[in-house]
Amino acid sequence: MDLEQKELLLSLKDGKRGAFDILFRSYYKYLFSIAHTYLKDEHIAKDIIQDVFMDLWNRKEKIEIEYSIKYFLRRAVINASLASLRKTNRISYDTIPISENVVVDDNDRLAYKELSQVVKDVVISLSDKCQQVYSLSRDEGLSHKEISHRMDISTKTVESHITKALKTIRIELKRMGLISILLIIQFLKGDNPY
Repeated sequence: MDLEQKELLLSLKDGKRGAFDILFRSYYKYLFSIAHTYLKDEHIAKDIIQDVFMDLWNRKEKIEIEYSIKYFLRRAVINASLASLRKTNRISYDTIPISENVVVDDNDRLAYKELSQVVKDVVISLSDKCQQVYSLSRDEGLSHKEISHRMDISTKTVESHITKALKTIRIELKRMGLISILLIIQFLKGDNPY
């Protein structure tokens, strides 16, 4: 975090309304575009942004920001958008918007690379057959039925291997504190922003 952001964060923590106003004006449009990409609803996206900024103000004394204020707010909006989708049962792996511009800064790239390496390490630890099924599904994009035919196993066995692989990956990511739902969904769908 640069000096200007540190000073702005300190001012916010001191309860200075001007610092809050600067943050709001600086990031509103950017955060709205992220929320709208997920929610596809202008009114709900505006509500999400308002809630995120209200939460920021209400927790200002306690908030710890490691990388940047922009990164922190972006994560909060993504998490709130996904929570809103879950609450209304409109979320699934297939409906999450994944595009090259989801990863927009160096912090995201580093987090994604770290996540990618952890997932690779976990997959290597799986049984050979489970690795092969996961690879055919995620790397080659084959359906369960196609994998079943190629490996001469039942579709239930394919589902079982994929479920086991995903569960193992999620457990390891949670253990390591890398459980950013957007990056997990992005990676598990097999999308790569690079």
